[in-house]
Amino acid sequence: MPRRKVPRVDARFKARYGSTVRKRWNLIMLKRIRSYECPKCKHKTVKRTAVGIWRCRKCGFTFAGGAYTPLTITRAVQVE
Repeated sequence: MPRRKVPRVDARFKARYGSTVRKRWNLIMLKRIRSYECPKCKHKTVKRTAVGIWRCRKCGFTFAGGAYTPLTITRAVQVE
């Protein structure tokens, strides 16, 4: 029996735009769609409502975060 293909978020692009661009886009969209842990009630029910706005579906806590993840990681910049 042949294996079934795993449905991907980038399947709508088919063979267009190049494989590297589609893989990067797929990783970003999977991060955006995921459920995250609420900083207030600690349940894994936080979803994105708009760009940078995140809301917990359990307690209703709304907060600002990153565009694709609720918490953004900043890199330390060394100034010489």
